[in-house]
Amino acid sequence: MMLAGVLSLTAGVALGATSNSPKSEPFRAVDPQNLVLIDTKYGEVAVELAPQFAPKHVDRLRALIRSHFYDGKSFYRVIDGFVAQGGAGEGTAATGGAKKDELSKQWPALKAEFDAPVGGTFTPLGSPDLFAPEVGHIAGFPIARDTKDGHMWLIHCPGTFAFARDNKPDTATTEFYVVIGEAPRRLDRDLTAFGRVISGMQYLQKLQRGDPDVDNGVIQKPSKPDPILRMRIAADITSKDRPSFEVIRTDTPAFETVKEERRHPTSPFYFRKPPPILDICLVPVKVRRVR
Repeated sequence: MMLAGVLSLTAGVALGATSNSPKSEPFRAVDPQNLVLIDTKYGEVAVELAPQFAPKHVDRLRALIRSHFYDGKSFYRVIDGFVAQGGAGEGTAATGGAKKDELSKQWPALKAEFDAPVGGTFTPLGSPDLFAPEVGHIAGFPIARDTKDGHMWLIHCPGTFAFARDNKPDTATTEFYVVIGEAPRRLDRDLTAFGRVISGMQYLQKLQRGDPDVDNGVIQKPSKPDPILRMRIAADITSKDRPSFEVIRTDTPAFETVKEERRHPTSPFYFRKPPPILDICLVPVKVRRVR
């Protein structure tokens, strides 16, 4: 299973983990039912899910995690500046191969959820976008929307969490990927994205890489791919041991201030004033770990 052969890459941008923001800033708690924890040998990665965009994919991921499907599997396709893909590996699910029949009975292919009806509290970015009529945030997630056709979708920014598929739209099953660099925005609305990394991106950046020119980046030596030690839903962990995160509310004046400071930087570092244009993927959305 692959990302439909998309291998044109651009330079990556690191995603911040957490923030020691002042308590006066308005934050919202991450629902533990929507908090996925991925244990790697380098550290723990936290992903917040967005079920409003792809409810059936979220349900599938929760079911896979609770069945311990991913525990002991690997990040088998890792392309520098692009994505880290994990799961059962090549030759599974929609791609065919020896493992297809075994897995497809339990985890049949999902109908694509590339976009969702417009809804929620949308805060526009305030800058034009090359790929969508309008971009902005809902609950901290970078999204695009088209009010004419009435749909919205998650944007492929660094940290985006999504399901891989075969060439046909309705073929996602078990394999996931995380954007670890700058994924081409042409992937937007063409794969089902339904979450984003909110902590631990630095650990994904340590994963062993494959060669993008060999088997679409699948790591060739069986001993080389980094293992997925385990994946958990935070709600399934006892409260005393459960990590807890908060995300800055993107529908508040405080976040508008963040955007304005980004749009009009005052640092003496700049000898030439940059244009007052924001890139949706480069607007920081603060996250803090509170436990």
